[in-house]
Amino acid sequence: MDFSRLFHHFLSQTPDQFTDKEALFSLLQAQGLEAQEMLEIALDGLVRVGFLEQQPGDPPRYRRRQDESLVVGRLRCSSKGFCFAIRDEPGVEDIYIHGSNLSGAWNGDQVLARVTKDGNRRRSPEGEVAAVIERVNSTLVGRLKQTEQGFRVVPLDDRLLFELALSEPGIPASSEGSGSPVELAEGRVAYVEVERYPLADLPPTGTIRKILGNGPDASIDADLVCCKYNLPQEFPAAVVEAATALPKKLSRADQKGRRDLRDWLCVTLEPLDLQHPHGLEPNVAVSLQAQPEGGWLLGVHIADVPHWLEPSRTGDRESLHPLEQEAQQRTATVYLDTMVLPLFPPEAHTRLALLPQQERLAYSLLLRISPEGVLEGFEIQPSVVQSRAHLSYGQVQALLATAADLNPEEEVPELMALLQNLLRLSQILRVKRHQAGGFDLPLLDLLTPHSADESGYGPLLISDRLSAHALMTEILLLANQTLGNHLRQLGIPSLARVQPAPSAEALQGFLRLVNSMKLDLTLQDPETVTLADWQRICARITAPDVLASGASPALVAQLLATLPPVEYRLQPLPEGESLGHFGLGLTEPYATFTAPLRRYSDLLNLRALHLALSKGRDRRSTRVKTGVDLHSHTCHGQINWNVLPPKVQEEWQEFLQAQLEPLREGHQVRLKAEQELMGLKRSEFMQKHLGEVFPGLIIGVQNYGFFVQVDPILAEGLVRVSSLKNDWYEYRSRQQALVGRKSRQQFRLGDRVEVQIKNVDYYRQQIDLAVIGEGRPYEEED
Repeated sequence: MDFSRLFHHFLSQTPDQFTDKEALFSLLQAQGLEAQEMLEIALDGLVRVGFLEQQPGDPPRYRRRQDESLVVGRLRCSSKGFCFAIRDEPGVEDIYIHGSNLSGAWNGDQVLARVTKDGNRRRSPEGEVAAVIERVNSTLVGRLKQTEQGFRVVPLDDRLLFELALSEPGIPASSEGSGSPVELAEGRVAYVEVERYPLADLPPTGTIRKILGNGPDASIDADLVCCKYNLPQEFPAAVVEAATALPKKLSRADQKGRRDLRDWLCVTLEPLDLQHPHGLEPNVAVSLQAQPEGGWLLGVHIADVPHWLEPSRTGDRESLHPLEQEAQQRTATVYLDTMVLPLFPPEAHTRLALLPQQERLAYSLLLRISPEGVLEGFEIQPSVVQSRAHLSYGQVQALLATAADLNPEEEVPELMALLQNLLRLSQILRVKRHQAGGFDLPLLDLLTPHSADESGYGPLLISDRLSAHALMTEILLLANQTLGNHLRQLGIPSLARVQPAPSAEALQGFLRLVNSMKLDLTLQDPETVTLADWQRICARITAPDVLASGASPALVAQLLATLPPVEYRLQPLPEGESLGHFGLGLTEPYATFTAPLRRYSDLLNLRALHLALSKGRDRRSTRVKTGVDLHSHTCHGQINWNVLPPKVQEEWQEFLQAQLEPLREGHQVRLKAEQELMGLKRSEFMQKHLGEVFPGLIIGVQNYGFFVQVDPILAEGLVRVSSLKNDWYEYRSRQQALVGRKSRQQFRLGDRVEVQIKNVDYYRQQIDLAVIGEGRPYEEED
């Protein structure tokens, strides 16, 4: 049972504050804990270790004792049993704790440590764990080990210094989805839920929830990531049932009040074909019509998912649709290489997605664009559309190539002409975006273009090899910007994705790296990173000479690591506050609408649009005869009243506010999971190539060795200084180099080197390398 809230309550108290037991019990009830007996045990334990002082009475009262020998820290352990309690306070020393003094605490736990021996200039203070405040390992992944007493589980993370006994001998189903029982066997990998943590001499126990992979040597990386981050791989039966209950055909009532666009030439463009095992059904269809006066009418038609997920109402209570409840928990689709964890069940996709030759409800954004790529106006209409074709990016490439090979006299087929015009328009939009301060980076070969708008890191990662990806990127970016700005103009609450600029401090390490390579990049203002700085940096590290050197992918990866995370904010922002999206080169917040089947935030923003168009007031009062058109840009600057009725506005704003933190957490979990899988894939690749030699870039130098980002998959490994046998190497911090005493050879930040793969720890993603050949001559003027 987690009593961390109880503990932190006392940490926040002043020395003279007491709290009685009834108030503490109320505190735990608010946390969802109701065991009075457990509260007694916790309080007694904290009194025994000296953290609390009890004052007799009825009921008794407690306060924190002022004992400087008791400190709070986060436990960090090594595989050899040496641990430290890492403290949050700046300028204080961490506490060294030997494995024999852990008192059942595990790596990552928050602990109360007692200092038993003061530190000095050469040694850290030593101590022991007095109490575990918060457990972080409620589940783990480990290998089965056969013993005389039965199977035990040895954690794959060797910083967890124990073996776990199984409390139940039951045999779980496999991870292959067959549901058939799996035999327990030595060496198999299991996902285990902890049932009991160590207690005195009793070992921890757990229950197997899942056996991963097909055998000891199977590739189980995606399963590992799902288990580590608690990502659901299946949908509850009630959610599947709700998806199956969605209507298969549109009724007349569904189409009422909508603009009929079924005769328009609309197509959907996605990375993969619908028949591909991991292809996802399309959210958006696009159309393009040349205008008689010049320019284009661009149509971006977004699946109207909110229409089908109306909340149910019982009396005064409103309940979300089961599909939306599930989407609220998942927050977005997760892409794990060959495994895709969708936001909605497949049954919902087949009924709501813009599948070819199927009539579908949509919101159609119709943008009038000049020949120079200037947005001259737009309107937004609820519509009925019918996509003519679904094309994968590969198919688009092939059609564009075929159209380019036609003789000038030949008539270009309608579909090819549409794609050619879309590509031409997207190229114009890209130039306009760059002129306004935008930028983008090349999509790294090891990444798959799952979506055509911002990447998880924030900036646009565009594939120059896939014209369709670049095409859709520009179109979706324009559509999202237009719709987000429209809701801001109407004063309708919606969810924006914002990203602050990276700090100059965060960028210093990267600038040291590129300037050691003679790329000569600096900030205009040493204290601030501007969009102009970033645009210049992006252009330089993807210039032809850097691409030819082979260093460009590594530099792109290093640059992305300096960006702060993308955040969700409620817009309109408070008055006087302005926060844009740095990664997209925007000075205004950026809202997304175009992926309602893949991101819950997009579904919510479409619902905000629906509120504006269905319940919004187009005039100040009924006495005013002429109103504005809330469907069009013509209302911008004309509204000086609250568009939504006060109660509707208040309820909607409160609901969106409650979604911010779950969406933020969901985004971070997805990003970490995808990065974790990428790390495991890199480790797997390196493991298969043990002993082989690859080129790489030195991206960091320390006194114990230097880090190399290895081509072609950007795996990061360490060349230990102890492996450099030909000389004694000294660390020069100013030059960021290791320099040989006798040979005067150096290994310096930014150098290209060849390395051999010596050892790979797959689960910890640690790679040991050995350098091939000597370093370059040391230059004193450096």
